Amino acid sequence: MKILGIIAEYNPFHQGHLYHLSTAKKITQADHTIAIMSGNFLQRGEPALINKWVRTEMALKAGIDLVIELPFVFATQDANGFALGAVKLLDSLQIVDYLCFGCETPNRDILYPLGKFLQTEKPEYQELIKQKSKGGNEYPRVRAQALAEYHQNFGIENLNQYSPTKIRKILSYPNNILALEYLKHLLNLNSKILPVPIKRKGAGYHQPTLSGEISSATSIRKEITDNLVWPEYHLSTLGSKFAAAIPSFSYFLLEKEFKEGRNPITLSSYEQYILGVLRKMGSEEISSINGVNEGLENRIKKASLKTSTVEELINSIKTRRYTRTKIQRILLHTMMGLTKGEVEDFNRHGPLYSRVLGFSPKGKNLLRMAKENSSLPIITKLSNYVKLLNFSEKSEDKILLRMLNLDILSTDIYVLGYKEKKDRIGRLDFTHKIIQGNSFP
Repeated sequence: MKILGIIAEYNPFHQGHLYHLSTAKKITQADHTIAIMSGNFLQRGEPALINKWVRTEMALKAGIDLVIELPFVFATQDANGFALGAVKLLDSLQIVDYLCFGCETPNRDILYPLGKFLQTEKPEYQELIKQKSKGGNEYPRVRAQALAEYHQNFGIENLNQYSPTKIRKILSYPNNILALEYLKHLLNLNSKILPVPIKRKGAGYHQPTLSGEISSATSIRKEITDNLVWPEYHLSTLGSKFAAAIPSFSYFLLEKEFKEGRNPITLSSYEQYILGVLRKMGSEEISSINGVNEGLENRIKKASLKTSTVEELINSIKTRRYTRTKIQRILLHTMMGLTKGEVEDFNRHGPLYSRVLGFSPKGKNLLRMAKENSSLPIITKLSNYVKLLNFSEKSEDKILLRMLNLDILSTDIYVLGYKEKKDRIGRLDFTHKIIQGNSFP
C-alpha cells in the first residue's frame, strides 16, 4: 500500500488543487491520500474564506481520504514554521510514503541541493544574511540575495552548472520557497517520506484576476469578496468564468454556505476586535507578540490609535522589511495573544497531536493504521482528550494543552466574523462532528 501526503489550505478548493491531486496520485500510484490542512486561519495571516469543516468536505469530495488539521501555531507562521509543523505532522504518522507539493521549478537536481544547503546554513552564509538584512528588505529577498552571493563566492555543492542569477530567480517564486522548506525539514527529520515536486499549472500564485480554468486562489477569493454583497450571496452572479475556476462540488458547498448566511470571512471581519485589542495593549505588551521586533511595537501602537480600519492599520505599519503578509500574521497572533517565547517552545517540540477533521470510507482503514503507528496521539474526540490533559502534571502535556487551546480559541474567534448572530456561538470544536464523506461522482 502506498500513501500520499499533501500539505494544503484549500481556500477554497479549486481546479488547480484538483490538477495537483490527480497528478500526484498518478505519479506516485498511491492507494490513499492524507492532507495536512490549515484550520480557520492561514499562513498569509488571513482567516480562511470559509471554515475548516466546509474545506474538509471539499477535500474529501475531491478524493482525499483523511484530513488532519495543522495547529494554529504552525498554520500562521512564516514558510519555515509552516513547513516545520506540517512536515513533522506527516512524518509522525509513520505511514506516509510521499509528500507531493506544487512549485514553479520542479527539478529535484536543483531543489534538493538547495534544501541540503539550507539545512546546514554555513557561517559564511549566515554572515551574508546579516549583511543583506541591513538594507531593510523582506527576509525572502534577503535570503535569495545571500544564497546567490554565497554560490558566486564559494559554490553550493552539486549546483556548479547553475549561475547565481539562476539561483536567485528560483528563490523569487513563493512555492519554490515553500518547497525548499519542506525539503529542509524532511532532511532534518531524516524522514523516509520521499519528496515529489510537481510543476504548478495555470495562473501565478498572486494573480489577482481570473485567468481561465486554473486560476489562482487569490483571484477566486477576490472575485467573491469584491462582487458578492451582504445579505445576497449568489455565486451565479459571478458568471461562467468563475464557475469554471472551481470544481462543481466546491461551487455547491460555497453556495450552500453563503445561502445559509455564513458570509465569506476576511481580516476586515475582525476590524473592531483587532483595533480594540491593540488600543488596550501597551507598547511593551505588543513587543512580546510573535513577529514584533526592532521597535515595531511603537509603530503598531501609534497606528492603532490613528486608524479606523484594518486596511488603514496595515498600510500605516508596513515597510520594505515588514510586508503586508508579515503584518497580517502579527495581527492574528495579537488577536490570539501568541508570544515569541511560546512560538519558540512550540517550534522546539513541533506538533504534539494529530487532530482529525474528516475521513472518507477508505479513510477509516487509513485512520486505523495511523492510530497503530503514529508517534503522536490522534484526536477524534476532543472533549475526552482535553479532560485527560487537564488532570496531567507533565510539562509536555501543558504545552500540548496550550497548543490545542489556541486551536479551540481560534475557532471561537473565527465565528465572530459571521454576520448572523446564530452562527457566532463558541466551542464548535467540541460540538462539530468529524466530516465523513465520499468523493464526488
